[in-house]
Amino acid sequence: MRNMRSFAFLTLMLTCLESASCAAIVLFDLQGTAGFGLLAGNEPGSITGGTGGEIGAGISYDTNTKVLNINVGWGSSQGFTDLTSSSNNSHIHGPTASNNGSGFTQTAVVLFNLTRSSSAATGGTITQNVTLTAAQETDLLNGKYYINIHTANNGGGELRGFLVQSVPEPSRSLLALAGFVCLAWRRGR
Repeated sequence: MRNMRSFAFLTLMLTCLESASCAAIVLFDLQGTAGFGLLAGNEPGSITGGTGGEIGAGISYDTNTKVLNINVGWGSSQGFTDLTSSSNNSHIHGPTASNNGSGFTQTAVVLFNLTRSSSAATGGTITQNVTLTAAQETDLLNGKYYINIHTANNGGGELRGFLVQSVPEPSRSLLALAGFVCLAWRRGR
């Protein structure tokens, strides 16, 4: 009976580990030469301007559905600093020639237009889903895409941040494995 319970427990743990490892959500941060977020300092050249970054659920990608979920904002209404003027364009640019734009310095063509909730300098949001192809997924996971917010004063772009995979926190599967090892060790004693 004890062996049967051990086998059932082991099967349950392996099932949990398998389902956790199949979790298909990849999280992203925005990053550039000036740091994390949508920053004017991330733009090539000497651009001054507002700030922005991830809001709410942030930025995530589902590898099963190939959907990139974007939740970013800018300006004082979103807890950042205001733009130098109203925003007039917002895009995902890519792919850059090198991973992470060779130190976040490379530029690329517009890949996707993004819809803003507002063009106000004092703030707005982009909450949008974008479906990627397999090739686009590879470029995304290699850090070859960046988000750009353009303004009337900075037509080439005022805010920029590369989509860089977040460093994952310990997953449930890792914690479950640690629990399994502890229980197996205790039973063996």
